[in-house]
Parts: sequence; C-alpha cells; structure tokens
Amino acid sequence: MSTNTPEQLPAACRWTSRLAVFSAVVLLVAAVLHRLGLPTPIAFNMVLMAYAGIVVAFVLAVMATVLIWRSGGGGTSRVVVGMVISLAMFAGAAVVVALAGRYPAINDVTTDVQSPPQFTEVVKLRGPGSNPAGYPKSFSAQQAKYYADLQPLQIDRPQEEAFDVALEVLKRQRYTIIQEDPAGTIEAVDRSMILGFSDDIAIRVTGTDERSRIDIRSASRFGISDFGHNAGRVRLLLKEIVARLEETVPSADSARASDSARAGGNAKPAKPGAKLEKERASKKANQRKQQDGDRSGAPREPGQKGTPLAKDGSRAPGKRPALSAE
Repeated sequence: MSTNTPEQLPAACRWTSRLAVFSAVVLLVAAVLHRLGLPTPIAFNMVLMAYAGIVVAFVLAVMATVLIWRSGGGGTSRVVVGMVISLAMFAGAAVVVALAGRYPAINDVTTDVQSPPQFTEVVKLRGPGSNPAGYPKSFSAQQAKYYADLQPLQIDRPQEEAFDVALEVLKRQRYTIIQEDPAGTIEAVDRSMILGFSDDIAIRVTGTDERSRIDIRSASRFGISDFGHNAGRVRLLLKEIVARLEETVPSADSARASDSARAGGNAKPAKPGAKLEKERASKKANQRKQQDGDRSGAPREPGQKGTPLAKDGSRAPGKRPALSAE
C-alpha cells in the first residue's frame, strides 16, 4: 500500500495549512507585543498582514478541496486545518465589526462639546498615525444622540476641594497622571487590560470658593470607534467623584461649629450625644427618687425592720430585732 508523502501532496494542500498557522501566530504575536508596548501602527500592520495571509490560506483550502474531490489523494487533514483556522479568524473579525456597529463611529467624548478640556501634555505622548488631539466638532451631534447623559458636574464645594477629589478619584482608578495643575486641569492616561490600547483623559475644574464645575474628556489615540469605552469611563469618573463628595459631606455639629467660628462666638460646640446622655441621667434620677418614695411610704410588718414589739404591744426601746438565718 502506498502512502502520499508531503512532497507528493498538491501545493495547495501544503500551503493552506502553513499560511493559516503562520497568520494565526502573527495575529497572536501582534496582540502580545502591543500589550508590551509595541506602537499601535506597527501592531495594526501586523494584523493586516495576518488577515491577508488568512485570505490566501482560505483560497488555497478551497482549491485543494476541489483537487481532492476530483482526483482523490491525501492532504485532507491539511485542508481541514487551513479551513478551521481561516474560519475562526474570519469569525473573530465579524464579531468585532458587529460590535462596532452597535456604537457610534466616534472615539472622543466630553461633558462640554462647546469648549472641551484640552490635551497639552499627553499630546507629547501621541505618535504618528494617532487621532487628532482636538475634539472633532462632527462628533458633537452623535454624542448628543447616543451619550446625552454626559453633562458637566455642578457641586456646592470650593474649586480647590473639587480639584483634590477629582485627582484622588483618578489615582484610585490607577490611571497614570501626566499633568496636574492646581489652577484646575488634570491629564492622565489609561491602558486597556488585554490589548493595551491607550486612552487620554482630561479633567477641568472651575469655580469659586463656594461652587465648582467639573468637566471631563476621554479620547482614544487610535481607531475609528471606541466601542463606547470612553463614554463608560466618563460615567464612571462622574459617579466616583459624586460618591467621594458624599463621603466628605460636613456633619451638622461641624457645620454649627464652623458657623459659630465665622460669627466670632466663644462657646464651644456641644459634643455629639451630650444632650441625650443628660436626658437619660435625669430620667434615671427621677426613677430612683420615685422608688425611694414608694419604699418609704409602704407599711412595715412586725418583726421586720424597726423596734421590736413588747408583750403589751409597745416597742421595746434600744433593742433591734434579731436577724434570722434562713
């Protein structure tokens, strides 16, 4: 019985599996290297090369299938490998395209489309092929349609306090702080966990000693659609800032103390719960007084307490009743 060797197989059978495996490896290496810091344009070119190779592998798999069907022979396993890898990569690309279709084709969102916070320091980190640093005016209509909930945050806190809270929230989210200006601007960078795509964040805090306004902008450096990630990040930051502000709401006692200090009063604020403790002590004292009154007015039986009775019924002076041990 004769068997086909790899040299006897049609070229289409041999190359379909080789190209398919090579394309899958290139795609995987591009993802890993990009997460480790490979520039996005280079990684994107590697992905294009991988998909170009998988298209050729799929065409060769179809040709090899026709040859095997007509003339028989070996190579079926190679064709199956080429087909499976090709279809898997095509399916992955189709899922990405389908997900992108569910979101608007924008990569930059802000709470103030008229005058968004500007990128200054993070612009220096953007390489060739990255998206523009300025907010595209064409995005405002789509943002108003899909992300109408992204609005400025107005709070009754001093501008300095609002700035500190916003900076603390960024640090809690483990974003890389690039620039922080106490005058009211913060810039940071966030990288996606799996593929390592970089997104830039800018926060602007304006206001007075009594009221502040916080605006946030989040933008992707590369890509046409951000799959809604920037809008989700802005929502998260707004929610965390509000939560942090609610945790630092002044108490009523501290507010009264602050008002007394502003008025120049010398009286010290009462400690929390002092009034309640005083009422409880007064109540206990009244209860003890009432119990003592009840005991003093109760009739005493002979032989208990007081002077013992004599035979004629009178009390014998100077003698105390004997205590009986039970």
